[in-house]
Amino acid sequence: MFNLSSENLTPIYQKFPPLIEEINGEEIPTFQWDIPYTIKDISYLTHSHYRYYGKFPSVLAGKIIDLFPPKDKNSYILDNFCGSGTTLVEAKLRGINSVGLDINWISALASNVKTKHININKIRNLHDSILFLYKQYVSKPFDSNLDVLTSFEEKWFVPENVKDLKILQNILLNLEASDELDFIVVAFLGIIRRVSKAYDGEVRPHINKEKKVREVISAFSKKINDMISDHIKYMDITNSNTFATCYVGNNLDLPDTIKEKNIYLVISHPPYLNSFNYSPIFSLELYWGKVFEKNYSPLVSLYKEEMKAHPASESITEQYFNHLRDCYTQTFNIQKNGDYLAVVIGDCTRKGELIPVLKNTQKIIEEIGYKTIMLNYRTTHYGLGKYAYKHRADYHDDINGKKDGILIFQK
Repeated sequence: MFNLSSENLTPIYQKFPPLIEEINGEEIPTFQWDIPYTIKDISYLTHSHYRYYGKFPSVLAGKIIDLFPPKDKNSYILDNFCGSGTTLVEAKLRGINSVGLDINWISALASNVKTKHININKIRNLHDSILFLYKQYVSKPFDSNLDVLTSFEEKWFVPENVKDLKILQNILLNLEASDELDFIVVAFLGIIRRVSKAYDGEVRPHINKEKKVREVISAFSKKINDMISDHIKYMDITNSNTFATCYVGNNLDLPDTIKEKNIYLVISHPPYLNSFNYSPIFSLELYWGKVFEKNYSPLVSLYKEEMKAHPASESITEQYFNHLRDCYTQTFNIQKNGDYLAVVIGDCTRKGELIPVLKNTQKIIEEIGYKTIMLNYRTTHYGLGKYAYKHRADYHDDINGKKDGILIFQK
């Protein structure tokens, strides 16, 4: 007998909504959002293709999109700090066109793979071909160059994994460019942390002396098969005609491919001040991906021009807020009156002193010309595999304390 309960009929992307409570007595509509779910809960469908270390869970992006539906089928959402495509994945699930921009080519590649409809049979065939070529390669006379390790490789990887990664890298480099190869490259980059000596779950790579390092080929094949399974489910509930593309570029100078679109909503998640810079976090992936970069980025090493957020010295803090002013001036200039901007950002402390990033950002964006129409503070469980703090923040009584927030503006 079929179970037709409302829970079973609810799409996976709507099963974990933020719990929202209004904070009364504020001049601007103010709410508290709680996201008490595990990372596994909300890494559904293609979100799990490539892990991105940030404070921007899928359901948060989804809720913002639900609050501000498009005016018509020609409207687009822009994410100008696209990361690995969270906004684009959620927009496509809802049949809404979206466009992203990120300075890191791996981010753009992962975003595009997550949202693109592709031929699964071709991926399976390509996977089989790669495994066949790998077996051929290892059966050949010994290549002494594979045993020569750089100091970086020696620090982060065991010798046998360096050898296998180099073999896979060489095979992938000699394959013809295709959407299916892009899928495989993301799988390759997606296992780098797992097959290294680094902790799997920590944001910045650190050596885990107790780690049982995984073997490369089995990890690679499992990753591809897991991605295939999730991708089939994603394609089943999305429309291939819904536009979703991330470009590689600097958000201080939006490309014409974005300017020409009707951007009714910008969803923006800058790096948190004094939290971390992204290039060091993905140093292992960038190292092994270097040989592929020219295929995906208009400029080599463009990612090194990323917005700096750490450490929050006086000069970096000044540069940080100047960058926010400049990039939101860009979005203001391409939006029409009535369009929306949502900024996901958080306060920080420097030497024990609070830097009110939310208030400063709100002031900057209002000076550009936007109007604040909603303030949302969030309680999120970042520990123990959850998007949350260990103790639930209460913004009713902590008006002047450190906050995470979603600031909503209208032009």
